[in-house]
Amino acid sequence: MKDKSYMTINKFSFLTGIKRENLRYYDQVGLLSPEFRGDNGYRYYARNQLTTAYLISSLREIGIGIEEIKRYIDIRTPEEMFALFSSQKKHILSEIKKLKRILEVMQLYVDMAEEAMKYEEGSINIEYKNKQPIFLSNTVSKAPLDEYSEDSAISFYNYAYENGINIGYPLGAIISKEDGESEKNLQSIQYYFRTLNDYNSYKPQGKYVVYYGRCAYGESHILYEELYKFIKENNLRICSNSYEEYPLNELSVKDEDQYCVKIEIMVEDI
Repeated sequence: MKDKSYMTINKFSFLTGIKRENLRYYDQVGLLSPEFRGDNGYRYYARNQLTTAYLISSLREIGIGIEEIKRYIDIRTPEEMFALFSSQKKHILSEIKKLKRILEVMQLYVDMAEEAMKYEEGSINIEYKNKQPIFLSNTVSKAPLDEYSEDSAISFYNYAYENGINIGYPLGAIISKEDGESEKNLQSIQYYFRTLNDYNSYKPQGKYVVYYGRCAYGESHILYEELYKFIKENNLRICSNSYEEYPLNELSVKDEDQYCVKIEIMVEDI
């Protein structure tokens, strides 16, 4: 005993990051007991218990139960270690992938919001844009200009989910205005997610007229008159459908009517 240095439960808790109440519980269930108790009843841990504590803490962090960890601790062998670490490596890599996707989604929203806040409301600009990856719906729906279809949007979410796509990505819509012979003009809508890695299509590169305005979902049609007027006055020709995104939506704005919509239409000089 005099050849060893021991740590109090406070010191051991500090080094391992395991709360003292958890260390006491681990002692009670026989998962990790202090090497000895002093005459005063205090728990004392040895240096070589730090590695075991780290393993327990790491396995708990990724959701492994106490009983499963205890079973491993009780029968540990090199073979058991190989099997445990191999299975957990797959789980950890899967979790890393999931966390990277979450970070990617959050960063996309931040980038879109920061970009939107640089523009004045109602501003229209001509910008050259590189191609941008998107995950595109496999269907196109049609609806009157003043009607927003929740059903088609939900169908797209289902399609994305079935293809393993994180449905938290920023939603966008490709909209074409069709002057049909019916009493109401129709709009064709194809939804997409703005992504970085999970994509099946691209928003093409080229010259775009970019408009930032305020409206609720499905109310963007009221903004197009000013946009088309700008295109005509600047001797431009529309050569694509419009792309709509909401860089400031329910995640950052309480009033739905004050959502920020970004409309992009590819154009060329006449």
